[in-house]
Amino acid sequence: MARTPLLRAVRVYNLNVSSPLDVENPDLLSVRSVTKFYGKNCVLDNVSFTLKRGEIHALLGENGAGKTTLMNVLRGLTQPNSGQIIIDGAPVQIKTPLDSSRSGIGMVHQHFLLVPAFTVEENLILAGQQHGFLIDQRSIKAKADQICTKLAWNIPYTSRVSDLTVGVQQRVEILKALLGDARIVLFDEPTAVLTPNEVDDLLVVLRALRDEGRSLVFVSHKLGEVMALCDRVTVLRRGHVVGQVAVSDTSPADLARRMVGDDSAELLDEEMSVGTTPRGPGISVSRIEAPRTGKDDVALRDVTFDVGAGQILGVAGVDGNGQEELFELLVGLRKYSSGTISVAGAAVTNLRPSSLTQLGIAVIPPDRQRQGLALSMSIRDNLLFDEIGDKRNRRLGILANRRLDKLALQLRDEFDVRTPDISLPVSSLSGGNQQKIVIARALSKKPAIVLAASPTRGLDVAAAAYVHAKLRKCRDDGAAIILISTELDEVTALADKIAILYEGRIAAIVTPKMSRKQLGLLMGGKSLQESGKMVEGS
Repeated sequence: MARTPLLRAVRVYNLNVSSPLDVENPDLLSVRSVTKFYGKNCVLDNVSFTLKRGEIHALLGENGAGKTTLMNVLRGLTQPNSGQIIIDGAPVQIKTPLDSSRSGIGMVHQHFLLVPAFTVEENLILAGQQHGFLIDQRSIKAKADQICTKLAWNIPYTSRVSDLTVGVQQRVEILKALLGDARIVLFDEPTAVLTPNEVDDLLVVLRALRDEGRSLVFVSHKLGEVMALCDRVTVLRRGHVVGQVAVSDTSPADLARRMVGDDSAELLDEEMSVGTTPRGPGISVSRIEAPRTGKDDVALRDVTFDVGAGQILGVAGVDGNGQEELFELLVGLRKYSSGTISVAGAAVTNLRPSSLTQLGIAVIPPDRQRQGLALSMSIRDNLLFDEIGDKRNRRLGILANRRLDKLALQLRDEFDVRTPDISLPVSSLSGGNQQKIVIARALSKKPAIVLAASPTRGLDVAAAAYVHAKLRKCRDDGAAIILISTELDEVTALADKIAILYEGRIAAIVTPKMSRKQLGLLMGGKSLQESGKMVEGS
């Protein structure tokens, strides 16, 4: 068996990293015996760790281990039930994000804290407001320009955040956090939506921030990044600290097993996709063209591909090359100006979201919080959205709540949603458990076609392997699956064939056995012939 893509990806990073730790007065931040309950659910149980001056400290653990909750405690977004936070040897009270900023802590959030209706510049100005009532807009803009130059980013300051791709929104979130004078910067999955080249650039910047004296806490599920970037690692499992180790004294496999426990180590092995022969018609897209929202030019041009029953088509490309538009078109949120779509051999026109279930199409959206869940509603209700209208779950027009409760518990157990109480709001769950609810709703009814966009975004190694296994099982049961992902390792691990999307066109449809370098060249706009010659000449 081949190692999971997250372990294989380690080799693409430079592991020869040294860190200038201050050995005379090392501890800048100390977290002591922090405990946090949500209802009866203990998400942090007597957690302690230290952050040294001038180090990058990784925080690892499965989804639901408590990493983001701990970051939110340090940022003042949630209050612990007990415990102590010490900075520079003195206890501090962090009750609000403003308290956190005044204590020298900044944070890059996994789920962006941006105002969609505001421009990028207005969001940056809001971030500057924490330093006082008088805001020097020129200074903020100049500082933002300096950071963008370091990162080689071209940020459209006058564009509304809602008009930006997810990748650019992530950059704005990072930029916003770096504008302050924070000595401690918390990064919660900052590379989740970046391309490999953008990740490499970001790691260079994070090392530079460390070298200039800042201390970083780096939450990531990508073990290659942790090994390349970080000095020490603290591992959480189900709210407990289960280990702390120097990166130089560990390995990706060791960290992965610490995260999931020895009893779950088998989750870390995945088989590479070997390609399958279609068992019949699935979904076919022919000569599709679609306009860009509110503009005269087109977002998708002459897009053509077929996915047979029992196959996975991976759609790979650098973020912003039409993936979002293709997904919206396939789920009926965007109209196409020409071309045809066929499902099970029959042409369909003007797909609408309301017709997807009738056609046997299941959807895993790219943003679970905005598009996949009702955060204020219960775990039970989120699991049962698709069941409410089923006549089998009604008696004389009244919902059969006992039957629905039983079904929700079955789905919770089958899809390993880790919660003791399905009546809790879904917002109380970790990102991985939230994603499992989206997966459960999509796959529990044995769909004929699955449209999945970034299905493992922000998931840990075990949760990602779990989702991959569910998608493979769905394929083996005869579903046609379109997987749209910016994670190249995910695409090559799952897909039977890969469509490279570049500037709204399918540049090539290739085998997953193609080299990573050649795939990267295709994603960058090189032709199949050019990329082959460049690989041969390297």
